[in-house]
Amino acid sequence: MGILSAFAPDEAVRSVTEIDLDALAERGIEGMLIDVDNTLLDKGLSQLDDRRREWLERANEMFSICLVSNSFSGRRVRTLTEQFGFPGVSVWAHDRKPLRAGICRALSLIGTPPERTVMIGDQLMTDILGGNRCGLYTIWVEKIGDREFFLTRWIHRPLEAAIRRWLARRGMLPEPPAAARNDEP
Repeated sequence: MGILSAFAPDEAVRSVTEIDLDALAERGIEGMLIDVDNTLLDKGLSQLDDRRREWLERANEMFSICLVSNSFSGRRVRTLTEQFGFPGVSVWAHDRKPLRAGICRALSLIGTPPERTVMIGDQLMTDILGGNRCGLYTIWVEKIGDREFFLTRWIHRPLEAAIRRWLARRGMLPEPPAAARNDEP
């Protein structure tokens, strides 16, 4: 299909709260690698809203979880890992997503094999490509807010828009279910 097929997620949802945890368990998923910025938290915020908190608590009961975030400081990752008791990996240089090193480190922390692990994130350029490169099941969520790191806003998102159009024309970009799109503001 071409190199751009590496950006194709296995699923797409509007929000992490729409991810069917029971269906993932039935699929044999044991571990979750979850992005933080604009996936779990709007950039700049440090507390989950009630719906995302409830979803993450339930996911934490069912799966081994590790947060994986391209981050200078890792402050928001640490805040969440301390609240929920699972590990987190802040990656920035040689190990940032979509490179394999940070994702492999996260996999080793939770001890699940790639074929039994899902990568969940809002960016095709980092989260989905990185997860696909490592052989993970990938779920793309719509970004929560508009505040983003400048490189994400000026480089990744314009490239991502072009890739999304390419994938959509070829039927390789799953759409969130219509009923789910109206579920959350």
